[in-house]
Amino acid sequence: MQTEVEQLVATLPRAAINRASRLGLALDPQMKPAAWRELVAHVTRLARTTTGARQTLTAWMGDVLVHDEAYGRGWIAECARGAGLDAGTLRNAKMVCTRIPVSCRHDALSWTHHCEVGLAFVDPNEIERWLVLAEVERLSTAALRKRIRAHLAGRMGGASAASAESVTAFRLMRELRAASRMLSHRTECWRRWPPATAQLALAELHPLAEFIDMLRARVFEEAAPPPRDPHLN
Repeated sequence: MQTEVEQLVATLPRAAINRASRLGLALDPQMKPAAWRELVAHVTRLARTTTGARQTLTAWMGDVLVHDEAYGRGWIAECARGAGLDAGTLRNAKMVCTRIPVSCRHDALSWTHHCEVGLAFVDPNEIERWLVLAEVERLSTAALRKRIRAHLAGRMGGASAASAESVTAFRLMRELRAASRMLSHRTECWRRWPPATAQLALAELHPLAEFIDMLRARVFEEAAPPPRDPHLN
């Protein structure tokens, strides 16, 4: 009897794929754009309609997106909606697949193991060292995450608060862009909200309204001319 992953592999268009496994898709580098778009649609449909094998389908989505960088702005968010995945999850999957090609993934580990390592490290040698460590010591995902965090904390030592603030700012800007794109794609929905729904939305968005007011004040403060010295003519 076929496993669920084997059943999913059997549905894939073979002409576009060199190898398929539970940890990813090795795609034909000469695949035509039309075949790539067809594969994106197929994997997206699988992710939306399949109840199991979520890790495998997330890895497949990441590999498909890595294969072709020619998509426009908002493409990942669009694919995420079609696949029923969180856009942040799909961005992380793409990053992991970029840093850990299919040929470098360890069959003895899960996709979440690869995510912990791929999101934490960039250097291929360091990535491989941590994957080997996880496999040899048979670490659970939680144990691996704990080891990585302890390692990074020790390596960073007295990392400046400014550096941590920069990371936080980057993440916040990314989430704001994602929210903005989502709203722009759903105008036909929220423009028809009744007053009661609009009131609930305003209550939920109160911190965001304060944030926007603060930004406006900051911009106007920066653009305003310096106060004039009354003692000067």
